[in-house]
Amino acid sequence: MTERPTHSKLTESLARTEAGEADSRRVPFEAGAWLAAIVENSHDAILSKTLDGIIMSWNAGAEKLFGYTAEEAIGQPITMIIPEERLHEEEAIILQLRAGQRIHHFETVRRRKDGSLVDIALTVSPVKDQAGNVLGASKIARDISAAKEAAARH
Repeated sequence: MTERPTHSKLTESLARTEAGEADSRRVPFEAGAWLAAIVENSHDAILSKTLDGIIMSWNAGAEKLFGYTAEEAIGQPITMIIPEERLHEEEAIILQLRAGQRIHHFETVRRRKDGSLVDIALTVSPVKDQAGNVLGASKIARDISAAKEAAARH
């Protein structure tokens, strides 16, 4: 026979939750694991890079959008997905990141593993250490090809 929660047990549970203590039955992972699961399961490409342009993380959405596995992309320069005629964009992004600035909804074109080009919208945010020093960037890329094609038809 299972014990039915009493008012005092519910109150105690709520007090622990309010005090910041996670109830392991209600919160199966720590915050870091929760965030990692969100990133990995996003349909958007989410990746990170150093200020030198080296890819540090690459989610399943990035694999689907660009065609490279995480194993192929991590440790490589971000320029592997940037068409040569657009390399100047990366230089401008780095300058803004070094200044601690975020880039919102920047529309551009990137190259997939198969060589095809894809229209994307980028959001780029600086990744900072505890002292506020910029270490690199997180990038969220969304395929906007269908929207651009629809707009061109009208």
